Amino acid sequence: MILTIAGHNHTAYLQEGSLTVRTFGALRSSFSAKLSFSDIPNALPLVGQEITVTDGGKTLWGGILIETEIEIHSPKLATVTLRGEGYEHLLQRFCLPAMDLPDTTPSNAAIYIFETYFPKSDGLALGTVAAGQSIGTEYHFSPAKASAIMDFLAKENGYIWWVDKNKAFHMGPTLPQNPLSRGIDLTKTSASSLTDLQTLTFFSSTAGYRNVQYVYHKTENILAKAFRTDEVAKMQKRYGCGQYGAAGYSSALQSEEDARLLAQQLLSTAPGTDEIRFTTDSDAFAPGIIFPVTAPICGIDSPTNFHVTETKATYFAHRFRYTVTAKQGGESSPKEERWEQLLASRSQTETR
Repeated sequence: MILTIAGHNHTAYLQEGSLTVRTFGALRSSFSAKLSFSDIPNALPLVGQEITVTDGGKTLWGGILIETEIEIHSPKLATVTLRGEGYEHLLQRFCLPAMDLPDTTPSNAAIYIFETYFPKSDGLALGTVAAGQSIGTEYHFSPAKASAIMDFLAKENGYIWWVDKNKAFHMGPTLPQNPLSRGIDLTKTSASSLTDLQTLTFFSSTAGYRNVQYVYHKTENILAKAFRTDEVAKMQKRYGCGQYGAAGYSSALQSEEDARLLAQQLLSTAPGTDEIRFTTDSDAFAPGIIFPVTAPICGIDSPTNFHVTETKATYFAHRFRYTVTAKQGGESSPKEERWEQLLASRSQTETR
């Protein structure tokens, strides 16, 4: 593994146990590390610089430094604490001008904006943008962050957007989860159960939860809704009133069928009421993985599928330890190669 900041190799300065990378569902990631310098170079890492993790010449992760703390102990000794975010941060810091886009679809609008307004000096490339809504509409945008406008256009399609490790921008639908043969079963120990479970925390909340989704276009008098009948029935059994609804506006809707499909897409990504967080040495739980959980003490009496929404890999004592967050129901994000898994397998090979 090679840690490069602003073109300089800083791998030798990386302290043990200080490298943490968190990967989110939409491939939005963050990075933190602590570097110790016994002979301070001319220039220490500064905010705004590019940071990459490579292995064998292949980029495993890349992003931008957004926070640095430099502690000088003597003319030659210094400790630097870093925090960075993935390349999607480039869209967060760049502001687009006001614009009018007549008769265009959300996906075509995203492509036009990317090709017309994004600075080429940042090195961003246009990756795959799924077609989405087929009927065009008129868009008026005030000056706003590029990330906010892409959030809006993605939501018009019921999509998500992300920037991959090679600085390519993508927009598309969520994909089906990838099943995992292993699971968590607190009632027994078996070959298919996770045996190195170290801690497990169970959360249950209706914050952000929905099992009914409305989508509307007021000026066109279009309205449609979708239900998750299994979730409605479960909540009705628990609390008496089973429906938890949310409403969203889309200017791209041209018919009730468009609205119905978009409502179903949005509802497919809705979180369940339950969430778990656990710590393990297993590298199998990447975002997008689904696995069964049985935990009667938490009210999960029979095997219930959860999907991984976040993986945090901490480099410690020449190995990786994973903290996994998983939610009940919903869909996963597009599956990408995970640099933590590659590094973990490399680390395991070296230490065994």
